[in-house]
Amino acid sequence: MGMSVTITPPSINEMLASALSDPQTAIVIAIQFFLGLALGYISIKAIKYILAFIAILILGTFLSVWSLGTSTAEVFRTISNVIEVAKSFAIMLGLLTIGPISIGFIIGAVVALIKK
Repeated sequence: MGMSVTITPPSINEMLASALSDPQTAIVIAIQFFLGLALGYISIKAIKYILAFIAILILGTFLSVWSLGTSTAEVFRTISNVIEVAKSFAIMLGLLTIGPISIGFIIGAVVALIKK
């Protein structure tokens, strides 16, 4: 009684050719690529400030929790919880930026490292 329909997913080459054949999609992909390129370049240039900022926040948090009279074990448990949340955020952010922005980011980062 029921009909069975088999759907063949398009190959990556077919999807890419289809996306690039539409001028609007090709322009969007190019813009995303250049945004990623700029993001990668700027991020590598600013990485030392970002790492210093994160280190200061972690140290400040550690000292604040420690000053409240909690034990060192509790402080490390709190820090491990924060690290888990940060890991989850990084994974989610990574999944959201896959594509032209990620490729552009990597190329921008390489250009910034080479151009030092």
